[in-house]
Amino acid sequence: MSMRSIIIGAGKVGFSIAQLLSSENHDVVVIEQDEERQAVLEDLLDIQVISGSGASWATLEAAGVKKADMLVAVTEADELNMIACLLAKQYGVKTTVARVRNPEYVETPHFSPESLLGIDLIINPERVTALEIAKIVKNPEALNVDYYADGKVQLVELLVEANSPIAGMKLKSLDTSQYVIVSIVRKHHTIVPGGEDTIHAGDHIYVMANTANMLEVLKSLGIHRKKIENITILGAGRTGWFLAHTIEKEKIPVNIKIIEKDLKRAKEVSGKLKHSLVIHGDGGDLDLLEAENIGQNDLFIAVTDDDKLNLLSSLIAKNLGVGKTISKIKRSDVMPLVEQIGIDVVFSPRILTAGAILKYIRRGDIISVTVLGEDRAEMIELVAQPGSAAVGKKLHKIKFPSGSVIGAIVRGEEVIIPSGHSEIKAFDRLMVFSLPKSIHQVEKLFINGGKKM
Repeated sequence: MSMRSIIIGAGKVGFSIAQLLSSENHDVVVIEQDEERQAVLEDLLDIQVISGSGASWATLEAAGVKKADMLVAVTEADELNMIACLLAKQYGVKTTVARVRNPEYVETPHFSPESLLGIDLIINPERVTALEIAKIVKNPEALNVDYYADGKVQLVELLVEANSPIAGMKLKSLDTSQYVIVSIVRKHHTIVPGGEDTIHAGDHIYVMANTANMLEVLKSLGIHRKKIENITILGAGRTGWFLAHTIEKEKIPVNIKIIEKDLKRAKEVSGKLKHSLVIHGDGGDLDLLEAENIGQNDLFIAVTDDDKLNLLSSLIAKNLGVGKTISKIKRSDVMPLVEQIGIDVVFSPRILTAGAILKYIRRGDIISVTVLGEDRAEMIELVAQPGSAAVGKKLHKIKFPSGSVIGAIVRGEEVIIPSGHSEIKAFDRLMVFSLPKSIHQVEKLFINGGKKM
């Protein structure tokens, strides 16, 4: 029985979600007003595209809203997204998701917008981006951080430096009792490594370990946590404000300086933050960056709405000697270029938003999904069902599809870093890394009778 999903808005986020759901045999209908986007979707994906507005009941009925299980509204217009979800609920659609950017709609003191508007998940791209960047502020040696199993398991993306003790080593010669290297990304390609694979300088490696042991694991890989004391945020827009607010709220011990071009906005944000210093000025101005001693900073985070300014100022900051730079980039085609010019971490709000929505809609026996890298590999957290093919077997006896690997097993409160002799038991929570081609086969191993959800 396939699920019917309606997606409103075929931008980057809508496209990513349509692509994933249609590859999982969902019955996907996309509603889009722009003819060019419609044509792109029809060319690239095997789905139905309907022209019209998602806020019109006639369009929704044409898209089959009466039979739909889920509606995801991700157009650029908050109001349209909210109305579409409201209408869908009237038709009895079970799950509704809306992208809502304006915090004024969402931060209501008296009632939850979800209950009022009948939206199951309200997602704000700026906030999602700010929370991801905050994780890096807490784990500065990483390029990316994710938590699984209620925070018990951590996955970090690390760059293998030229002087790293593990550069040039084969996987089998490392002591991996405390961690698993679930993947290596080399020149934008994702490899699920085996014992014979060698780690090269310049590789990005994804390492999974028990959160409590992660510091030790990093040390054993020759990576020492750098202390972060001073950070500069460029842009006091929604992302910059959410980020500074999150760092203050979580009491992460750093000094924050924010540079904002618009005087009115600078004053407004300055009034809302307790410990952060807001400076009025232009982040692309070399003299200002020098005068503010940017070079002494541990972290420079560029989150204005202007991709070019974010790139330029990050490069200037890097040349002035900043330890690490993070840049928000809206256009995903620029992403591969960015690493080449030496910016350490790049976030695309659209990719993060798509990932957050996918995590939410992939419920059932699959607890969460994280989409990693350009090859769209996934980190899936799932529960081994009693009676499924893998339960009761040791790992070396299970025929795993190539392109997939188990990163950790959580049994009750215990985190097990797997070896070939680990046995899978019913109701274990498994963190599985997989390339797209192997995901179905991985799910079949752990889901009872190999039935799809």
